[in-house]
Amino acid sequence: MKKVIFFCAILSSGFFYGQITSDTIFRPIDMEFVESIKTQPTKKKSLYLKIGYEEFEKRMFDYVYLHNQNSTFDIHYNALLYPYVNKYLSYKWFEKIIGLSWYYFPLFEAKLQQYNLPSELKYLAIVESNLNPRATSHMGAKGLWQFMPATGAHYNLMHNNIVSLYYDPVASTDAACRFLSDLYKEFEDWGLAISAYNCGAGNVRKAIRKAKSTDYWKVRMYLPEETKSYYPSIIAVLYMFEFYQQHEIYPSYFKYNFFDNDIIIKDKNFDAKLRQNDFFKFANPHLLKQDIPSGVHIYVKKEL
Repeated sequence: MKKVIFFCAILSSGFFYGQITSDTIFRPIDMEFVESIKTQPTKKKSLYLKIGYEEFEKRMFDYVYLHNQNSTFDIHYNALLYPYVNKYLSYKWFEKIIGLSWYYFPLFEAKLQQYNLPSELKYLAIVESNLNPRATSHMGAKGLWQFMPATGAHYNLMHNNIVSLYYDPVASTDAACRFLSDLYKEFEDWGLAISAYNCGAGNVRKAIRKAKSTDYWKVRMYLPEETKSYYPSIIAVLYMFEFYQQHEIYPSYFKYNFFDNDIIIKDKNFDAKLRQNDFFKFANPHLLKQDIPSGVHIYVKKEL
């Protein structure tokens, strides 16, 4: 039987909430992109019901125990996960993200399976970009998986003035899978590996040396400030997808999924009018110019 990792002491409520106040960092949200997401309307209004700490703890203990028996993605439980879940429950737009995941998750899951990686890693893209394929950070990270230029180049993500594979869903997802696989080979723990995805393997190695431990929650205090929020945010997103119904959240689903597309090479027979189609623009974020040269790969709906 796999070992289940719990790291939650019995804490007084005053001490517990003091820890939340002093040690909780939330990641920024691109609301312009969120508001631009077009999904099918729902018949019910989502309520985003809150959850008390005791109920959350019991629910997570039960979930983590069963989850860790059946997945290679061990969840390290800690009381600090609670404020991250509550933060996501405050995002009244999260139903759109669940809906948009219907488009991207089939691609992510197929690629993760190809590289023998746990499917839970698909939630990393939500924390990184909220599934915005054109997301760009102030540090220069790009795409669904937020690759920095040096790392992207190492994993063969090409960029020029016509096409950027940083924005290409297939190419960037494939690169992310290879990068995550390499990190896990080094750290042998997903909490540490995905922290390294965010801040670099060197920073995680340094934090491990300072902590004198490879236990994620002991290492976390020595990680860069932004990275401290990374693993808890991913677990919070996982929670939202597992338990959104219990919180009376009604996703507004996207009409298509990625595999409703064909991948073709643009040639002289390409209908230029298609370039103006809203779905074509959405499905081809890697195209940087209005005019598409012959030989460039494009994604088109199968019925077109």
